[in-house]
Amino acid sequence: MIERVEVTVIIHATEDPEKVMESVFNLLGLNKEDVDEVETLRSRGHHGNPITYVKMVIKGKKAQKALRNIISRMDELEYQILKREMDLRTEGSKLYLRFDKQRAYLNEVSLSTGSDVVRVVAVFKGRVDEGALEKFRRADSAGR
Repeated sequence: MIERVEVTVIIHATEDPEKVMESVFNLLGLNKEDVDEVETLRSRGHHGNPITYVKMVIKGKKAQKALRNIISRMDELEYQILKREMDLRTEGSKLYLRFDKQRAYLNEVSLSTGSDVVRVVAVFKGRVDEGALEKFRRADSAGR
């Protein structure tokens, strides 16, 4: 069903890298050992401030677990927003999501349109549709 989950986060000079990564793992419901690939790029911002870009790839069953953790922990309003915006958040086999980095640190799942986010791209083996999301939501509800 899911091929992989790609996660991208920007760590600003004013942020504690450990806390930013903790917010990512809180969101995914995984540990760093579950990540298959990590790429780190250090750069400079517009004003010369240091910025670190981190991209992680999670594959197979771990990717399914990560997306299930995210979708099942959304409150009903967030989930309804996601369903309503499916056409804006999907392209072919990819589902594009952005989550509030600060709320993720507090172990909350909150969609965001801002720039200080954890970006998640879920790559499915086929086209993404509302039914695929519902399966993830139901799978966790049945296990509770």
